[in-house]
Amino acid sequence: MGRILCLLLISLSSVVAADKYLVTVRLHAEGKQQSGDSFVAEIQLFNPEKKIYIEKVPIVSEKDIVSFYPFPAQDGSGSIGAYFRLDADGTNKLEQHTTASRDTLDVVLINGRVGPAMQVDKKIKDGLLMVPAGFTPLEIAQLQSKFPTIGKEKDFATQKKNALIILKESERQKAAEAKDEAKKKNQKVISQ
Repeated sequence: MGRILCLLLISLSSVVAADKYLVTVRLHAEGKQQSGDSFVAEIQLFNPEKKIYIEKVPIVSEKDIVSFYPFPAQDGSGSIGAYFRLDADGTNKLEQHTTASRDTLDVVLINGRVGPAMQVDKKIKDGLLMVPAGFTPLEIAQLQSKFPTIGKEKDFATQKKNALIILKESERQKAAEAKDEAKKKNQKVISQ
């Protein structure tokens, strides 16, 4: 019984560790205020600056992604964009949505924050979702630890290892900064 419990705890800890660096990428359709708070949420867009409603249930999410390809954003923001290859289910959902919802807005939420808003202007049949901007370098490292790069799927083990090194170093830096900040606060309190 003890061995089974130990094995269960080890396997659960590996699942928790794997999701430690999860990044969420969710594509939401524009909604209507009349649908009610149970189905839509109001958000603030930044480009263009306006408030809109989006459907709470995403069209596709990180669960539908099989690989991705990052690129420098062309909007001058210094952020990073990415192409996402979707699985069969995600491809089907995206195709259905882009067929039925022409001339509406879609909004990408990245780790819960509002990302780019995109006009639905054509049917997407190939399962490639393009997010033109909004990712930080750290979020790209998180994606690299979870999904292979399109065209470099064979190198995923190396990519994942390098991404985890970057993420762990970032954690160390944040911990050191928090420790320094706490030390400064303590010195300030002592000097008063």
